[in-house]
Amino acid sequence: MISRVAENCYWLMRYVERCDTMARLLRVHAGMMLDNVLPEDRTWLPLLIVAGEEPAFEERFGAEGVGDGELVQKYLTWDDSHSASIFSSLRSARENARTIRETISLEMWNTLNSLWLWLGEDETREMFDSEREMFYHEVNDRCHLFRGVWHNTVLHEEPFHFMRLGLNLERAGMTARILDLHHHALSEASQAPTEAVDAVEWIAILRTRYAYEPFFKKRRSALGGRGVAEFLLQEESFPSSVAYAVARAQQALERIRPEGSVIGLRSAELLNVLRSTVLNLDVGRAIDSNIHGVLTHIVEHTAELSQVISEEYFHAAVSAPAVGSARSVSDA
Repeated sequence: MISRVAENCYWLMRYVERCDTMARLLRVHAGMMLDNVLPEDRTWLPLLIVAGEEPAFEERFGAEGVGDGELVQKYLTWDDSHSASIFSSLRSARENARTIRETISLEMWNTLNSLWLWLGEDETREMFDSEREMFYHEVNDRCHLFRGVWHNTVLHEEPFHFMRLGLNLERAGMTARILDLHHHALSEASQAPTEAVDAVEWIAILRTRYAYEPFFKKRRSALGGRGVAEFLLQEESFPSSVAYAVARAQQALERIRPEGSVIGLRSAELLNVLRSTVLNLDVGRAIDSNIHGVLTHIVEHTAELSQVISEEYFHAAVSAPAVGSARSVSDA
């Protein structure tokens, strides 16, 4: 399998996952804003932070634009000047799929292309303007459909495992980012005037990761910041938890790595360290001391892991036999 194809497979699923996550974030947050009054620093700014777009947004629209919910939603949905928007993520996913049409299934291509065409229709824009909840729900449903089609219509061989690796690293990083974004609400030491607000945020965090029902089915305990953090970090039976996603990324990498090869060794080591860090974490102690620092470390570790995977599998330097020089494998 050539590195260009592997990279396209990897990023295809990352972008679909990113599209789904952004739609779900916007959908849950917009609903929360309708029902509750949040402090100013917890309104629309958090969505820009989790998308990594706060500096670019403020430079373009000014600090006052952060409080404009309609502007933030349009920026994170339709703006094509950055890679975090629903539009840009889907466009990038489709381009990666188009480049590897011979690798993915016809059903995968048709499902993804149908979503892209739907997004460009006038009726879809009208739905966004008049039925915002329905619009985000449709994006989420179509992303779910694509992942189901992917899982059931391609050979579970190398391309599939690169896709699986990309999806789970994106998922682990986004779950940690969302928890870090709301780290203030995870504290058990919340003062009385903000407890109701914190409870709303705990529910929003769970709903953002499709975890509201699974949380109560699994834990059967009172809602609290520590329980939410433990569930989304360490629950090994829930697909959007960091522990689950990292474990599945490990399985994918094991299927990809040539047996006994040094290729991918750094990536494998980093994944082992990350999984050990998450599973051995004392969440209660971390909340009492520095949960923000712990979550930031997980986010940064995931980003480093993605970079190392790129270096080892997609842009590895190889020696040219004739002259002994090195070249880099360029991406598509």
